[in-house]
Amino acid sequence: MTEEQPRTEASTRRVKNVPERRCLVTGEVHPRDVLMRFVIGPDDLVVPDLDNRLPGRGLWLLGRRDIVAQACAKRAFARGARRAVTPMTGPEGESLEDFVEVELFRRAVNALTMARKAGDYVTGFEKVRGALAGLAGLDRSKAGPRSVEPAALLCACDASADGRQKVAQLAAHVTEVERNDIFDAATLGQVSGRERSVHGLVLPGGAARQVCDAANRLMMYRGDCAPADDVVTEEDVTE
Repeated sequence: MTEEQPRTEASTRRVKNVPERRCLVTGEVHPRDVLMRFVIGPDDLVVPDLDNRLPGRGLWLLGRRDIVAQACAKRAFARGARRAVTPMTGPEGESLEDFVEVELFRRAVNALTMARKAGDYVTGFEKVRGALAGLAGLDRSKAGPRSVEPAALLCACDASADGRQKVAQLAAHVTEVERNDIFDAATLGQVSGRERSVHGLVLPGGAARQVCDAANRLMMYRGDCAPADDVVTEEDVTE
């Protein structure tokens, strides 16, 4: 099996009806949904446009932290804008690439918080196990449009290997489920109103899709989700 090659202009041209843009750093053409848009503000500062809504000519980068860092270091934004521009710094003085990561993380947490407020988020191993068992026995052909959406399975990235394995085994019998380990136990606990939480599940529907999309975008930006230094065992958490 040959290694999959990056999409180039020649390869993406064959995909019809998919908006595409060229990355300023790599020079490759990609679908817009894997790229990140930046614009130049009136003060000649480069700012991220994560919703693709800000006015002005877009400057596009592959949505990865290392690519954003390279664009800043190699003056790719200035070349794309054809004038002198300066990458913005965050409110705490953080670099552009740091600010983008913080914002993507905030959006992922907000998506999960909205799912909880809508009543679509369950936490705790037993509740997650029960919800997954129900999904495993669901006849998707008769369950209506909501059933075609995936569920979002969450396990704290600093949980023990045993805790993560238990959830993975439960999810193995559910077709429409996406697993993400981008949050630590403290963040999952904050969302659910606890000190810490290890397991969570967003039920199938639009809320789960938003959580998955936000989490996947953050994971792509980071390149991977590195586990935290402290490992949380199930004995450390009351769910």
